[in-house]
Amino acid sequence: MREIRVVPRRDFRVPVEAEKISPDIFAPLTIEEIRKVEVWEGNRKQALIDLFEISGDGDPAKPEEVLIKLDGNFSRVKRVGEKMTCGRIGALGDIGMHAGNGMAGGEIAIKGSAGDWLGREMRGGKITVRGDAGDYVGAGYRGEACGMRGGEILIEGSAGDYLGEHLCGGTITVLGNAGDFPGIANRGGVIVIGGDAHLPGAEMASGTITVRGRARVLPSYQYQETVEIDGLSLKKFLGDLVDNGKGELRVASVEERGA
Repeated sequence: MREIRVVPRRDFRVPVEAEKISPDIFAPLTIEEIRKVEVWEGNRKQALIDLFEISGDGDPAKPEEVLIKLDGNFSRVKRVGEKMTCGRIGALGDIGMHAGNGMAGGEIAIKGSAGDWLGREMRGGKITVRGDAGDYVGAGYRGEACGMRGGEILIEGSAGDYLGEHLCGGTITVLGNAGDFPGIANRGGVIVIGGDAHLPGAEMASGTITVRGRARVLPSYQYQETVEIDGLSLKKFLGDLVDNGKGELRVASVEERGA
C-alpha cells in the first residue's frame, strides 16, 4: 500500500476546493508531481505544496493501492475524494463540506466530524465518520433528481437536517440522532437512525427508514402493524400517502402531535 501524508501548513480562513486530493489523481504521480497539483483557495489558484506539506512513498502505484492520510484541521478543505473510484482516504480529524461527492468506490474514514453534503450523489464505496456530520448527508445537490445511488455511509455520532434527501439507493446509518426531515423524497434507499428524528420520510415514494428512538410521524403515513427487529418493537407505517408513496417507515416511539 502506497501511503501519502497531507498536512495543512496553516489554518485556512477561506475554503480550499480540494477535489484533486484523491487516490485516482495521486496514484500515477510522484511526490514532486503531487506537490505541483493546483487547487483553489478562495479565488486564488495555488499549488498543493503552497498549502500542505506532502510526504510519503514517492513511486507511482495503482489507485486501489493508495492510502492518503489527512493529518490536521481539514474543516475548511472541501470536496476531498470527489468522484474517487478506489483506494482509501483517512482523515485523522475533521473534514470539510462535500467530502466524497459522486464517490464510486474505495473508502473514506473520518476520525473527527464531517461538514455538510457528505457523500453527495455517492454511487459506491464506503464512508465512515466517528464524530458528527452536517446537513444533507447523501443528498442530491440543487436540481438533482437523485442523491446517493449506492454505497454505504456510517455516522457514529449524529447527523443534521435533510439526511438522505432524494436518496435513490445505498444505505445510510446514523448511530445517534438525525435532524429535520431525514429521508425526504426518498426514492429507494435505506436509512437507519439509532436515536431520534423529526418528521422522517416526507414525500417518500419508496425505500425504508428505521428510527430506533423517538420521532414525530407525518399524518400522511398510515399505520400498518408492530414488528420485531433485532429485539426491538417498531411501529410500521406506509407512506408518504400524499405522494402515493409505498415507502416503509419504522419507528420505536412515536411522538404525539402537540407533545
